[in-house]
Amino acid sequence: MNKTILRSLLLALMGACATDLRAAPAWTTTDVEPASWTALSGNLIAGLTGTKTGTISTGYGTDSMAVLTDGVVPTVNGNESRVAFQNTGAVEWSFTTPKTLEQVRVSGCYLGGSTYTRISISAVYVKLFGADTWTALDGSSFLDNSGRSQNVVLCASLADPGTGYLAQGVSGLKVAFGADVPLASYIVEIEAAGSSEATGPVLGSFGIAPAKTKATVSGSIADAGTDATACNVYLALDGGAATKIAAGVAGSFEYQLKGLTAGTEYDYELSVSNNAATAKGTVRTGTFTTLAANAQTALWTQEDVAPGDWLALTNNILAGKRGTLTSGAIAGTNYATDDSSVLTDASVPTAGGAAYIYGFQNNATMEWTLDKAMTLERLRISACYLAGSTYTKLAVSSVSVKLAGSDTWTALDAPAFSDIAGRSQNVILLATLSDCETGVLSENVAGLRIVFGNVNALASYCAEIEAVGHAEGKKGAVVIFVQ
Repeated sequence: MNKTILRSLLLALMGACATDLRAAPAWTTTDVEPASWTALSGNLIAGLTGTKTGTISTGYGTDSMAVLTDGVVPTVNGNESRVAFQNTGAVEWSFTTPKTLEQVRVSGCYLGGSTYTRISISAVYVKLFGADTWTALDGSSFLDNSGRSQNVVLCASLADPGTGYLAQGVSGLKVAFGADVPLASYIVEIEAAGSSEATGPVLGSFGIAPAKTKATVSGSIADAGTDATACNVYLALDGGAATKIAAGVAGSFEYQLKGLTAGTEYDYELSVSNNAATAKGTVRTGTFTTLAANAQTALWTQEDVAPGDWLALTNNILAGKRGTLTSGAIAGTNYATDDSSVLTDASVPTAGGAAYIYGFQNNATMEWTLDKAMTLERLRISACYLAGSTYTKLAVSSVSVKLAGSDTWTALDAPAFSDIAGRSQNVILLATLSDCETGVLSENVAGLRIVFGNVNALASYCAEIEAVGHAEGKKGAVVIFVQ
């Protein structure tokens, strides 16, 4: 979604201040000689080529809409200098930023005869930001069927002397011609005087990832708005008061809602304000449902990255440790190394070679012992195979922890992981296990065990295994799983 659409949605939802239509416009007319005609200043459609609809008469005028906004009227005969709008013909323009429309002026003339300078307008329409339909301005129909000589330009101007503007928050303008002239409305110029409006903040990405008793709200600011550098973000649940969940945001934001009820649907309303003189406006409304009380929350996510884009995770409690292969086998050294230190050296291979990967055969088990009890927050396995084209496959049958003071392994309440579809040699498959409810996989962890599963008689070719965590009693960075 581009910025124009996002701004449209924002302004349409900001209330009457952005979509105010005035109901007291009126037409005035002036006759001028072609040489005395002067273009209006502040013309919003100057140089824009409009889009025609309906019928025009190409035998008596051009079908090029560009002549309507070139800032000149013809002073000699010529069909190429005017557009002959037949009954129901129309022309429309769109704006990339919101406009205040102050005046519409339509100039008509017919230079090939003496009494054909006539104009019939059925309506002048505007499209407001965030709307898909056209709205006719009140009092915008116009008819002057009296005829003029070939040396006169009829200028018909629509304005509102009371308010000084016709409409605000305008994203489009359309002039439609009527059925009250015997031939056509011969138009030589259309102008829309006005000004650009200040734009409010524009939300970029946005999402709510629910857990059982909490939910993570995340998003970004695509545009802070006119004369603004940062935004505040507000969220209200079930019609309650809005709470500021982020302040001074120029890029991304994240907030965790707590104290929710499992298995419950919530209505939300999110709004954004900036640090300029722009009112707060609602930009997102909807619902989300928290996970059921018995829902599994430790889940795998996956991502493909190029080797050159791979980055090691911080707070890896396995960094530099050599694991022990306690059961099963690894692929022969023609396909992988038997040095388990490659799994925790904070690098992945960017070129082919068995020395950079560890090939776990079916049901092979790798274990690590920690120096002290740790809280395990997240596990990430990076798999690749750089000697072939489609061997980047990974299967994990279980992940277990050994708690401090215990001699037994306890399997985490997490599903098995399998992706054996294959990847090219230039792709790293990242499989990440985390818990969206608690933010941790286990506490008081003294050992970690990973059992690798079936990958169609090949192997799980692992380049790196990382376990993010922190020492017991210290606060770690809670990582939230986003569904």
